[in-house]
Amino acid sequence: MYRDFVKAVNTSDRVAIISHVNPDGDTCGSALALYRALKLYGKKNVYLFCESEIKQSLRTLDGSEDYNVCEAAKCDLAIACDCAENDRMGIYLDLFNKAKFRVNIDHHKTNCRYGNINIIEAGVSATCEIMYKVIKALDAEKPCFDDIVAKLLYSGLVTDSGGFSFSSVSSQTHFIASELIKYNFNASEICEHFLKSVPMNTFLLRARVLSRAKFFEDGKIGMIVFEQEDFDVTGTTPDNTEGAINFVRDIVGVEIAVAMTQLKKQNSFKISVRTSDNVDASRITMIFGGGGHKNAAGCRISGYYEDVKERLLKACRDEL
Repeated sequence: MYRDFVKAVNTSDRVAIISHVNPDGDTCGSALALYRALKLYGKKNVYLFCESEIKQSLRTLDGSEDYNVCEAAKCDLAIACDCAENDRMGIYLDLFNKAKFRVNIDHHKTNCRYGNINIIEAGVSATCEIMYKVIKALDAEKPCFDDIVAKLLYSGLVTDSGGFSFSSVSSQTHFIASELIKYNFNASEICEHFLKSVPMNTFLLRARVLSRAKFFEDGKIGMIVFEQEDFDVTGTTPDNTEGAINFVRDIVGVEIAVAMTQLKKQNSFKISVRTSDNVDASRITMIFGGGGHKNAAGCRISGYYEDVKERLLKACRDEL
């Protein structure tokens, strides 16, 4: 499959790289690493696309300013990075579908293999693990793996593996990380930025929401809710919710942690689920049309708060 990918690159002029909506460090890290590698490889017409705005914490990634700098047009090669379902590409799905070569690079076990080239390793810690091999295959043809490519891949590994703490982390993850830090970048600085640094308004948001956490089933299920008022009072947005759910999951005895985030669209909630190794988060979110990994998954649910809450609790109880 890597040979097929290299062949597709060599026979394509215009290349589109697509990150999923509501981007995280893995989709951006993998897409930006490939974007730079293809530029170094000699491809002039390479473009980055993402329907959503790149949030502040990810704008430190090299090349992030190059997203959506041109209008989407027909391309020879389209590459989806970290998109479990093709609709995760949002408005750029049409661009992907019209390409001659459609490449799907992903690590979600729920991936439906929608490309005509599928480079999938279900269950590995991050798409950046796979992208490391993809870019190494290109590098074997023509040097295109430099310090910045390594830094971008390491950033994606750090964010999607929870700082190498999730159960999806394997010896391969650590091997790739060890290969990446041989390059010239500050690995500890990346960990500090993505895992520890918290703006004051994010801290205040977390303090409000965590103080209202509720627990069910003798403490096995923990739930937090981000309401629009919380964002208004603290001057934050749903982008600032990332990471708060882990404080609930870390409580002794909690098997399932759920975060409900009220969206501006009326009666619409973004749902994040984190679980222990005994429970499959993706099975819970798939009930509502979502997906993800065994221990981290998400979805969106429309409805009134109490109804959405009860539906979620039922799904969690059934999974327990």
